[in-house]
Amino acid sequence: MRAWFSYSKYVLCLSLIFVVACATIPTLNITYKTIPKSTSLEGREIYFSFSDERSDKTIIGKGASEPYKNFPGNIHYILSRGDEGEFLVGIYDVETLFKKTFSAYLGNTGISVRPESKPGVPELAVKLYDFALDLSGRTWISKIYYEAELTQDGNAVTRKFKVQAEKYRIRGLTQAHQLMSETYTDMVNQLDIKRLLSSLPEQK
Repeated sequence: MRAWFSYSKYVLCLSLIFVVACATIPTLNITYKTIPKSTSLEGREIYFSFSDERSDKTIIGKGASEPYKNFPGNIHYILSRGDEGEFLVGIYDVETLFKKTFSAYLGNTGISVRPESKPGVPELAVKLYDFALDLSGRTWISKIYYEAELTQDGNAVTRKFKVQAEKYRIRGLTQAHQLMSETYTDMVNQLDIKRLLSSLPEQK
């Protein structure tokens, strides 16, 4: 009986240590608000590729290193679909995050995303150059910079999207999540693939 009691206390202590350890691991939650579904590009196809060109792959800046101590580097990705509500899609690295988001964005325009390139089909290449969160005093700072290049049959259209946004920190990491979500959603939805496609020379 005494041995069983000691074992129970041992298991309980381990459980408490595990819970406390998990509670100290900060998360970065990014909620992407999808554009309304459309059929404006239905019947069209596109090939999409993404490359992470950041010289520094660190997401959290030095100023935010204390509240984000032990941050594992992965992002809790949440989709917000208007009246359908929000739901956690998964926990991803930056590359997977961007691939899933742009695929969702393109899908909502009605365009079909091909798994491989094909002659005559437009190709959208997104290159990421900056994706970071920092804290200066009581102000959260987010930075996102990417380049989108649309090519078809030797013709190319390039657009650059770069922003730095700020939000005052009130408590915890709530405002950090809000800032990154707002900045990320705005930067992705600014792409306007329909306008990019119309910028390409008409095929004869």
